[in-house]
Amino acid sequence: MDEEAMQKNLDRMAKVIDAIPFMKHLAMEFVEGGEGFASVRMRYQDENSTAGRALHGGAIASLIDTTGAMAAWTTAMIASPKYFGSTVGVNVNYLSGVIGEDVVAEGRILKRGKEIIYTDVRVTNEAGKLLAQGTVVYRIVETERG
Repeated sequence: MDEEAMQKNLDRMAKVIDAIPFMKHLAMEFVEGGEGFASVRMRYQDENSTAGRALHGGAIASLIDTTGAMAAWTTAMIASPKYFGSTVGVNVNYLSGVIGEDVVAEGRILKRGKEIIYTDVRVTNEAGKLLAQGTVVYRIVETERG
């Protein structure tokens, strides 16, 4: 993908995150991306927490899934009838509690096959402390409509 096409794709990625009700509910926002890389922030909200203002593990898993998918989408044009994608698998490792604070996830492609993309995602707080790590297996296929 050339630089101009990549920028258009990144702009669409930000709009996709803003438009999906579940991502909006979790207060996710696209931060940045590039070839094989994406970063997504999730603002802390009490409604996404458990006892003691701890961020719910499901919210963290959703952030990992979304960020891994966004990293995968840096290899194809998101929100285009030419491509369809979906998560195949997610593995999450919770390394430290997240207590009442925003988090940022960074996803990087480990391997891109013809349709299957493997990504590594790391979740940190603003101070850079590693809070969770996961892998996302994502599939993007070219449709007949493209």
